[in-house]
Formats: sequence, C-alpha cells, structure tokens
Amino acid sequence: MKKSTREAAPKTGGKKKQNKVLYYVILVILVGILVFSISKIISYFKQQADAENIQDQVITDHITPGDTDATTPDTPDDGEGDEDKEPEKKPEPQKPEPETINVDFAGLTSKYPDVVGYIYAAYTGINYPIVQSSSNDYYLNHDLDGNVNNNGSIFVEHLNASDFSDQNTIIYGHNMKSGLMFAHLTNYKNQSYYNAHPYFYIYTPNQNYKLNLYAGFVCEHDDEVYALSLSQSQLEAMAAKSTFKSNIGTPTGNVVTLSTCSYEFDDARYVVVGELVPISNEG
Repeated sequence: MKKSTREAAPKTGGKKKQNKVLYYVILVILVGILVFSISKIISYFKQQADAENIQDQVITDHITPGDTDATTPDTPDDGEGDEDKEPEKKPEPQKPEPETINVDFAGLTSKYPDVVGYIYAAYTGINYPIVQSSSNDYYLNHDLDGNVNNNGSIFVEHLNASDFSDQNTIIYGHNMKSGLMFAHLTNYKNQSYYNAHPYFYIYTPNQNYKLNLYAGFVCEHDDEVYALSLSQSQLEAMAAKSTFKSNIGTPTGNVVTLSTCSYEFDDARYVVVGELVPISNEG
C-alpha cells in the first residue's frame, strides 16, 4: 500500500484549553491580590479613624483647658542643624490651644485602668494619655479600648515605676505617617522647632511635671538611653550629639526619654530627653 505523504494536522485544542486555564488562574490571583490590598487600605484608614475618635473622646470627656492660651509658635527656618533633616510635620490647629490642661484622672482611669499619666504640649500634635502594661508588646498594636490597632498607644516601658519615680522613665510611641502618636517628635531634628517647643507637660494622678527638653538624637533601638538610670557623663554625651542646642544645662534630677521610630538605618530610633520638674497640680 502506498503511504500518504500528507502530514497530520497539529492538535491545538488541548493547548488552547491549557492557556485558558492558566489565564483564569492568573486572573484569580490578581483579583485576590487586589481584594487583599483594598482590605488592607480600608483597615489602615479605619484604624486611623478609630485612633482619632478615641483621642477626641478622651479630650472631650476628661480634659479641660488651663487658665491661659499658649502663644501660637513662630518657627522661622534659621537653618541651624537642619541639613539633611526630615521636613517638619507641622500640625495646623484650628483654634487656640491652652498652655496647660487639667486631666480628670478619676474618670480617665475608671474607663482605662492602664492609664498612668498624660503628655501634652500646645501646637505639637502630642496630646495623649500614657498607659502601661506588663509587656511592651501589648500597646504597640492595641488602643485604649483594647482593640487591635496598628497605631498603638503612648506607653511607658513596662520595667519602669508607674509613678515616674525612676531616674529615667521611657515613653514610647509610633511614628505614624498620618501624624498620630509620636510622629511630631521627629520635628525636634530641627533647631527652629525646639526653639518654639522647648518643653512638654506630663500629668499624673499625684503630681504634675514640666519636661524641659535638653537633647534629641538618632540612636540604635538598644542604645544606652533606654537604661532606667543614666549617669551624668552619659547625659552630657547625649547633649553633645543632640540635633538641637538646648537653653538648659545637663539634668541633675529625674529625666524622661520620649522614643519613636526613625529611618536613617534599620531599627533606628529618635529620642528626645528632658528633665522632669515638679509643678503645682492646680490649673
């Protein structure tokens, strides 16, 4: 029998089917990624709104103004120490802010038992209760109501005494892009910002304090500044490397270290250290 010289036609049906299956697999993956991304974005903004709402409620229910309004700060760019610094995150207050506040600790601690203090400075965007837990991990991602929230809360080192009696009390807060928590702390990388905001107030149930700032610097996450006691030589060295020049001397009493994330290198921190000076609890 004579063999046919005609070649068999290629079978393309199976290949087309495989391509179609691959197409749908990729489509499902892309849709999944899109849904996941949208859910993360929604969660981010919801958590931000929740954090803002809690703080607004705290201020409404438990904070009253002191006797005088603070002078709206004028922060000229004097150029000193500002090279290669982050741009200032400048809050834009809608109304005059008081120089001091009164904190209803009875009501505040009744609702939030972990509250040990309150930190405030006019026109800085920092106006928060200070909490403390048995572990530093908890308030990294929980709000005052105990809900998971990546904004976290402002909290004291769990090894510290809750009454600020240690020689160095450490307070942590996230550096949020939204400006929440301790984001505005990094403004102290600029001399002009320190000139306008050289102190904070820290309120506690038993004593109020003025926190006179004397040094701010970038450091490792395990720097010596995180010790519960600092020597005079350590304090002097911190002033020498500060991003701003203070108008006060090296502290001789108890200090407070305010700490937030920075981004100069992996696990970088920016800390601002101040001397804790007792003041009257009135107004």
